[in-house]
Amino acid sequence: MSYVRVRIGFTALVEDDDFVLDQLTEELADDLREIGAVERVAQPAVCPDSKGVAELVLGSLTVLVGTDPGYAQALVDLVVAFLQRNTGRRAQLRVGDVELTIDRPTRAQTAELIKTAQAAIERSGR
Repeated sequence: MSYVRVRIGFTALVEDDDFVLDQLTEELADDLREIGAVERVAQPAVCPDSKGVAELVLGSLTVLVGTDPGYAQALVDLVVAFLQRNTGRRAQLRVGDVELTIDRPTRAQTAELIKTAQAAIERSGR
């Protein structure tokens, strides 16, 4: 089976601090581990005083998912469930050159997101 790396991020709220964002990032990572290997996104250090240490980008992850259609459905379902538990946020999924934004979708919109994610995953897996 082929695998594709999907980048997932979510928006911060005005009242969020780094601790809250770190906790939410880890919550989403725990959810996504059900379907694939998850990594937190690191931003390369550019400051000369940083000694080459990369910082983690809060609210941003990558997950390695299979190209089987069930993975796309599970991915979208897990992200939608995360957003339902954490109202007021949006999520962005990037698969190759396709970017999807999820913001409290209806069932019909969720079904369309699943189809779009599956097509992007299949295209990237080739």
